[in-house]
Amino acid sequence: MQYLANPDHITQECADGLALVYPEFVHTLPDSFNGRVLLSNSYDPNRVNLIVSSGGGGGPFSNSFIASPDLADAAVNGNICTAPSAYDIYEVVKKINSPHGYLFIYNNFMGDWLNNDLALELIETEGYKGYQLPIRDDCLSVPSDAPRSERTGSIGLLFAVKIAAACARTGASLEEVASLMEHVNDRMSSVMLTYDFEKKLTMLGEGISGEPARLVYENRFTLEDSAQLSYDLLFEDLKPKANEKIYLLINRNHHTLYEDSFILAKHLHNYSQSKIPVHQMSVGYYDRMSESYGFSVTMLCADERIDPFMQKRCFTDSFIV
Repeated sequence: MQYLANPDHITQECADGLALVYPEFVHTLPDSFNGRVLLSNSYDPNRVNLIVSSGGGGGPFSNSFIASPDLADAAVNGNICTAPSAYDIYEVVKKINSPHGYLFIYNNFMGDWLNNDLALELIETEGYKGYQLPIRDDCLSVPSDAPRSERTGSIGLLFAVKIAAACARTGASLEEVASLMEHVNDRMSSVMLTYDFEKKLTMLGEGISGEPARLVYENRFTLEDSAQLSYDLLFEDLKPKANEKIYLLINRNHHTLYEDSFILAKHLHNYSQSKIPVHQMSVGYYDRMSESYGFSVTMLCADERIDPFMQKRCFTDSFIV
């Protein structure tokens, strides 16, 4: 990936620019440790607050969580390919100054975990309450017999942020929000689909850092095939129950055509009719998860605990979820 901006300052300058464009929604915390912080104008010290940290700082994913009054209260970014700083997270907590607690939510990668864990230690020394929730929805990131807790995170972080924010705004306690979100983590799964156009291969499970695909299919090189392969994999991983509604989220990778993402959504909708019909779908360019041509597909199985917090569409400067 090439940048016109200085890569050493790109995430900080992007945050500055976003705050200048949308001052009615967000503002920066310029005196924070690295200056890569955005605060929502709707944060409220009288409830639990949601802090999203995004390692790598790439794409709409990183900042747009808070360009909506219905999503996160703060976004803390790392530099390119770098985890966010624990000290930035700590200073956001001090700025909001809520006695009700904080949910730290991030994708389950080692650098992100280490910095959020340190931030939790720092805030607890000053009497603040916190709970960290590493999202672990990438179903092919570990062998099939590995525990779910070892999976890395993917685009399912979007659904998690939406649900956690909606729950926190009801006045739920930190313990109640955390319990719900652990349940969400168990009922959500994602898979990356990428393609080799020269060899006509459809590949599932390619990693965002260049790890090879876990599953490779010949003679399945259509969007209809992709819908069936991804839906079957996620369905088998989650085994939806009769009382659960299925939500799907489709993220198109950096080079993927807009049209293909909605055609994939159509085929996913149609194929689901033979199993459990999809209740609702979201489609967009949510994050630059991969430079490859392809998609990530997330399935959420929402029972009576989760579903009330999925009802409202959330609009940001870059996407709808």
